[in-house]
Amino acid sequence: MLELEIELLTGVYRAVLPDNSAAEWPPHPERVFSALVQSWGDGGCDAKERAALEWLESLPAPRIEADPMRGCHQRSAPPVFVPPNDSPKDKVKITLLPDRRSRQARNFQVAIPVRSTVRLIWHEVPGQAGHRTALETLARRVASLGHSASLVRFAFNDATNDGSPLWHPDTDGNVALRVAHPGRLRRLEDWLSKDERPHSGMWIRYLEPQPSPPAQATKSVFGAAQDWFVFEDAGGGRPDLLAFAHVAKCVRASLMKHGPQPSPEIISGHTPDGGASSRPHLAIVPLASVGWSHATGDLLGFAVILPRTAESSDRDRVLRALGGFAPVNVDSEAYAELHLSSTLRWRVERTVTPSRASLKPERWCRAAISWASATPVLLDRYPDHGDPTEEGRLIAAACGNIGLPEPIEIEIYKYPAVQGGPSAYPPGGKRSGPDWSFPKGTKFASRPRRHVILRFAEPVEGPVLIGAGRYHGFGLCLPLVEEREP
Repeated sequence: MLELEIELLTGVYRAVLPDNSAAEWPPHPERVFSALVQSWGDGGCDAKERAALEWLESLPAPRIEADPMRGCHQRSAPPVFVPPNDSPKDKVKITLLPDRRSRQARNFQVAIPVRSTVRLIWHEVPGQAGHRTALETLARRVASLGHSASLVRFAFNDATNDGSPLWHPDTDGNVALRVAHPGRLRRLEDWLSKDERPHSGMWIRYLEPQPSPPAQATKSVFGAAQDWFVFEDAGGGRPDLLAFAHVAKCVRASLMKHGPQPSPEIISGHTPDGGASSRPHLAIVPLASVGWSHATGDLLGFAVILPRTAESSDRDRVLRALGGFAPVNVDSEAYAELHLSSTLRWRVERTVTPSRASLKPERWCRAAISWASATPVLLDRYPDHGDPTEEGRLIAAACGNIGLPEPIEIEIYKYPAVQGGPSAYPPGGKRSGPDWSFPKGTKFASRPRRHVILRFAEPVEGPVLIGAGRYHGFGLCLPLVEEREP
């Protein structure tokens, strides 16, 4: 076997199809052959190199290791009008000057693959030993492929395909590519002697490789978007995000009151004998203006989230509780009023079409490799002597508690990495300043708080809620993916 490795040195491939309809991808074998012919001409038209080219054009069409069409981004610029490099011979000489030439439309289109290396592979190559040295010499002189700005490196190697999908000739193929054929070198010489542009030669059909299915992302124990019940601010005394522990307690108490009696474990988080539940149960999380470049940190609403493993009977119990908590009125609207204190009442509306991007469950349920906490993570205990390594172990264990793999990298901070998120502690550690407040007697009120950035080896699918306060809105993480601010 013989392999021609083509490295796109700028990461892009600048070439267009003959009809100028789109960027060329993958590089057509005929164009590759023409680049080697140009190298032969630049090197003085050596007889051994010519024999090597004639041998190469006689081989069957190669297989091509390159990204599938769908995995290659196509970029085009608006048409521009430029003077052509050649002019008809019957024109007067003054029209040969660049500023006097007629302008012709050009569209510089570019293919941007994921992998910057393309390989042409010939499986049947009898007699290659006699031409290998000449081919390697030709390859070393090639500087570009397609447009002169499309810089490349050519190298002939022994074929060593690593299992990557290959474009291969097939009569039922979906893409037609131009390939070299016996006599192509002679035809190129003939056109050059007549000062004519080369024409396309032989086309054959290739079958495009199918892209590999994406790896299945690991999912947390908390439910995806269809398991979220979103409540949006509808007036009254809207609390601060720092007081969300009070909101979560009030919401849970209301759901327990309006749901089946005695309150089921899925809602209360406790077993019938009063012990803490060991199974995932209902989580109540804040939905705030965080993560945008101009985020304010305002609490815009909250969500009640079912665990991913909730049975249909558990879902029915939760829906019954939600129906009592926010009953539907004659206008098909569902409102609830939270009595947070003797003077503070917050009105919220249950909605399936949130008006703000920060309220949409999909934002928190994406798959991503990197995640950053929007609310502090509550550690299970204080690490001995403030040891950051032990803190990292506690956070890694917290990820395991919700079904996620151990992160490969953990960064720990006092302040959040997302815009608008509140600090884990007041500035300067002053307890008199604004700080997270917890209901009296809450067990997790004294837990140490940390902001984190988590990086996993593979994408994980949210929502990501980690730490001791995960069922009360703490440890809520935002996927670090590119977003457009609404």
